[in-house]
Amino acid sequence: MNKEAKTIKVPNAIKKMLLTDEQVMAVIKQSRLKAAITPDSIIVTNQRIIRCSPSALGLRKEIEDYRYEDIANLKIDKGIVFATITAKRRFMSENLVLDKLLKGQADYISRVIQENLRRTSGATTSPVATNQQSPPTSSEDPLQVLKLRFARGEITKEQFEEMKRALE
Repeated sequence: MNKEAKTIKVPNAIKKMLLTDEQVMAVIKQSRLKAAITPDSIIVTNQRIIRCSPSALGLRKEIEDYRYEDIANLKIDKGIVFATITAKRRFMSENLVLDKLLKGQADYISRVIQENLRRTSGATTSPVATNQQSPPTSSEDPLQVLKLRFARGEITKEQFEEMKRALE
């Protein structure tokens, strides 16, 4: 892993959005055999998964990030050469699908993601966790809990609005 860590090349657009304590664990691209013109880059850090999807021959980029706290589990579909990783997400969100990956790359990043999921889930359920991270009690107002989760950055604005409508 140390050898791989030295060769990690992070796109500049992603470098600018990394947090100060965030470490990049892996960077891979979709297979050019399946996505020839503009393959997606998948960046796995110790805090989230970032997908950079170029379009218009690379002149435009759509960047999405997925925090480990929002991921429930992983599903890996392996073919002879290619693999697809599906991250089932919590909070009424669409699943994250990382497709067109070479099987060896998919094995590696799925291991990294699973280690981070385990670390993250252990951190939120540890008995030393602060009151701020504890699950809401039934006496708390669901809307206030939702606002707090949005303020902490646990959910996006779209997720906040969708859940707020569901509560009303």
